[in-house]
Amino acid sequence: MAPKRRSAAKQPTKKPSSLAPDVAETPKPSAPSTLPQSPSPISTLVSLPGRALRDPVGTVKSLLFDRSHFWPLALLLIAFNFVLGIAIILKVPYTKIDWPAYMQQVDMYLAGERDYSKIEGDTGPIVYPALHLYIYTALHWLLPVPRERTAQYIWLAVEQGTLALASAVYYLAGRDRHIPQWLLFPLVLSKRSHSIYLLRLFNDPLAMILFYAAVVVFQLEYWKIGSLIFSLALGVKMNILLFLPGLLVVLFQYRGAVGTLDSLIITGFVQIGLGGYSFFATPAQLRIYFASAFDFSRSFLYEWTVNWRFVPEHIFLSKSFRNALLCCHIALLVLFGLYRWSPVRGGTRAVLGTGLYSLKAMFQPAVQPGQLPASHLPLVLFTSNLIGMACARSLHYQFQTWYFHQIPLLLYLGGGWGQWGLILGIPAMLEKAWDTYPATPRSSALMFVAHAAMIAGIWVTGPKPRPATEDKDE
Repeated sequence: MAPKRRSAAKQPTKKPSSLAPDVAETPKPSAPSTLPQSPSPISTLVSLPGRALRDPVGTVKSLLFDRSHFWPLALLLIAFNFVLGIAIILKVPYTKIDWPAYMQQVDMYLAGERDYSKIEGDTGPIVYPALHLYIYTALHWLLPVPRERTAQYIWLAVEQGTLALASAVYYLAGRDRHIPQWLLFPLVLSKRSHSIYLLRLFNDPLAMILFYAAVVVFQLEYWKIGSLIFSLALGVKMNILLFLPGLLVVLFQYRGAVGTLDSLIITGFVQIGLGGYSFFATPAQLRIYFASAFDFSRSFLYEWTVNWRFVPEHIFLSKSFRNALLCCHIALLVLFGLYRWSPVRGGTRAVLGTGLYSLKAMFQPAVQPGQLPASHLPLVLFTSNLIGMACARSLHYQFQTWYFHQIPLLLYLGGGWGQWGLILGIPAMLEKAWDTYPATPRSSALMFVAHAAMIAGIWVTGPKPRPATEDKDE
């Protein structure tokens, strides 16, 4: 059972005044025995047909907005997604893109090649960490030839699992402020997403299902296990590093300086262990492995990018454009880190002051339990990733999975400016941009506008720290 966070009402009266809660303390509830028991999701689902006949409008409202109906609706959407996925696999032709290259990489690994820079396929040298190679090696061993059809059903299971985990993230984010379950609808309606998961067999979905599992575990406050799973996601693909700045912020807030270091050590040891299993026989192999698996100098061709197509090719390929995007990425992370990601009295300065006040303080959370909303952790992680994607020089079609399941939550928590038109319209804009093949200046501009609007919306209308001068003795 997950440990329970202590409510603000149960905190000692003596605490740093600069970090007082932003919301009034809630009255202590009566004895648990007097609280009504919510029906289980299954019993609610069973009763839905009869209720719908008696009160169709009320039933629909409950399904869309009532927290007790969150999981019934989520289960209905998961079932719908499963049926739709089966139909797509049976009716839409599979497209070979990276799968043959993955299998060629596996063949070289099984043949005994241990120089990571020499493992390659039709798409070039392997550019993913070792867990990617181990997963596809297992598929190579276990699946009957031809492997692609069976693999499609495995990716359907991955898609289902990702949807369930994303639903859990939304549900847990709404523990103190309900996140309505109608936000889950866009997660089953994307043509591009179904194509990536079911018709391409890319490794991106494998990294993201592990990441969402880590987020759920973090939300349940199993920080060490979450750090391990986060590192496994990173072991599949290094795009997970886009979440790292936000993760460092929330680790410091929830675990303190020593806890943050503890999680980083776990993450590092997992990476060393994954590579060391096969590729660390000599120090030279170690250097080659990390240089190949985490190649930050890798560049993409202009013809395949989905974003920045409205920029002329010579500018897109220039070093100055790359450096400008990098500076923009760093600047946005610093601004959000300083002024938005510590929504308590006194902001980041107060959090750092509390967390680094003394050696003893470094072993304790920098923000006391009950002061940060339940949505804080996913909002910071997902915003960190969104900033990275918006500032990336090149995005390929499969990269949509890096943030697809996060978009509705980001919009609801500020990215949509509190306007229903934007909350509903921005997903449509992004879907149009990702569905346009080949990408055009217009589709790329549409994507840029959507990303910029979301980041600006989170900055303007999202959670903000309150000035320390507002602090009063309570």
